[in-house]
Amino acid sequence: MKKSIAFQNLPEDYQKIDQFDLNENRGLVLIINLVGLGVLFGVGWLLVQSLALLRPEYLSSENVLVITGMREFWRGVLLLVASLGLMILLNESIRGLIFLIITLRLPKIKLRGFFQTDYASKWLLPRWAYLIIRLLPILIVTILGLGALPLVPLNMVPGVMLLVAMDFATSPGDFLTAFWLLRRPKDILVQDNGDSIDIFQA
Repeated sequence: MKKSIAFQNLPEDYQKIDQFDLNENRGLVLIINLVGLGVLFGVGWLLVQSLALLRPEYLSSENVLVITGMREFWRGVLLLVASLGLMILLNESIRGLIFLIITLRLPKIKLRGFFQTDYASKWLLPRWAYLIIRLLPILIVTILGLGALPLVPLNMVPGVMLLVAMDFATSPGDFLTAFWLLRRPKDILVQDNGDSIDIFQA
């Protein structure tokens, strides 16, 4: 059996050996959300520090967003919504393209939650392929964001930084899942069911 092939039906010699289910541990979900909030502020702080190297001209007082009234408040809200929307679009578009390359099938887009689009549900993927689909979009969005910081107009710098920070803030669950899978055998098949992941082995 070729490890590069994704399956829609479980091969006869495979059986379920384990499951990772967030529904069984609501405390873990809370911890992931709190970690994500911490990551948001942590990555945001690092990005602000990096401006001295990537975009030093932004650090003048005329460019820093300071909320002093309702106009600035709504500008901040619009910035947040736009950055979040673009982050989701970029992340899931990249994920869908990777899914297409690996499976040679157009992904079926199904919104599972505010931050996730379900591409891999009901597919059985080799561990390496599932990890690529899960993690590579985070890396690509980060590289694109950092690469854009020196190039975009100054008024778009906060939006780019927010996009990158939110991409990391929504990723602790992905990294936790990857860590769990990397402790399992290399020859497993992975099936993503939304909040749970089943793994199978011959």
